[in-house]
Amino acid sequence: MIVRSIDNVGDWNFGKGRNDYKRLVDAIQQSVRTRLQSFLGDCFFAQTEGIDWFNLLGAKDTTELGLAISAIILNTPDVTKIENFSFNTDENRNVTFQYEIQTVYGTSTNSFQINLGVS
Repeated sequence: MIVRSIDNVGDWNFGKGRNDYKRLVDAIQQSVRTRLQSFLGDCFFAQTEGIDWFNLLGAKDTTELGLAISAIILNTPDVTKIENFSFNTDENRNVTFQYEIQTVYGTSTNSFQINLGVS
């Protein structure tokens, strides 16, 4: 798998030739992160992709949110298995993810935080 790399704010990187691309496990990590940041129905050509963050974030029972997150991870191309997975939310609508996944290229461990609140 090869994808164009993105910077901290989600913009594509240009100007460094082949260094502007991520490959193998790094590409899968970026794909998982990008897919987890997607809102349900936000993309006109993929209306069923993404997570229903508006309805699931802040609910007292986080089971449905956990299932939606794990489904996004498992349905990412080249991901074969979730070994470990956890997430936490806070009152500022920050979501922290930690996971270990098996891919066709090997094991990948990642943790990151996204802010889904309005600034």
